[in-house]
Amino acid sequence: MSKRHKWKHNIGWIIVFIGIGIVITFIIPVWWWIIGVGAALIYVGWYLIEQSHH
Repeated sequence: MSKRHKWKHNIGWIIVFIGIGIVITFIIPVWWWIIGVGAALIYVGWYLIEQSHH
């Protein structure tokens, strides 16, 4: 493998890992917040249903 080809190969891997880092840093925490809020709303809904039956 020539030095030029190896350099381009390394740049490709750098871009891949930066992209993965951005996904892990920004997108996944947003999904966990959405899941958490959804779970909280479901809990509140069940609580209100239970309270209305008493």
